[in-house]
Amino acid sequence: MKEKPDAPATQRNKRPILTILKKEIQDSSVILEIGSGTGQHAIFFAEKMPWVTWQTSDVLSNHEGIQEWLETYKGINIKPPLALEIGYDQLNVPTIFDHVFSSNTSHIMSYNNVKKMFALIAKILPKDGKFFLYGPFNIEYEYTSDSNRNFDVMLKEKSTSMGIRNIEDLDLLAKLGGLSKHKLCKMPANNFLSIWKK
Repeated sequence: MKEKPDAPATQRNKRPILTILKKEIQDSSVILEIGSGTGQHAIFFAEKMPWVTWQTSDVLSNHEGIQEWLETYKGINIKPPLALEIGYDQLNVPTIFDHVFSSNTSHIMSYNNVKKMFALIAKILPKDGKFFLYGPFNIEYEYTSDSNRNFDVMLKEKSTSMGIRNIEDLDLLAKLGGLSKHKLCKMPANNFLSIWKK
């Protein structure tokens, strides 16, 4: 039997992220996840937050794996993945969402595509909507750990367009779209959950 795709980092970070999401999203909401990957975050958050509807999305090549995970879910508050590739078809997102969540995406996109992601979010979020972005970030243009420095070197060896982003640059992109910094939450393994609010 074919095994479902597994993202170990998702299993490690899902509970700390959930703790913050549950505090920040307490009303019935529809959430767009950009870059659902395997779909494991979607399954976990939708199960633990039954008052939200979780809209998965990713590039088409990841849809099969997401669907395999969704088939194991007994609830009704997850939607099948949208085809969404930032820098290619991000203008096709069909509706306005209450909030947007994305994990470990900004450092594997080109910076130009990070700009496009923030522009998309500014367009689809309503007033008071929040954007939750999880991952490693530089603070005041400095690495927050040696492991992040090493990770950044590895990313740039794979592609010069990838790399850990400076939170100040992301704050500026958010501001250009009418979002302001709401919180920056320190997370395990030298990661952060940054939250902006429109």
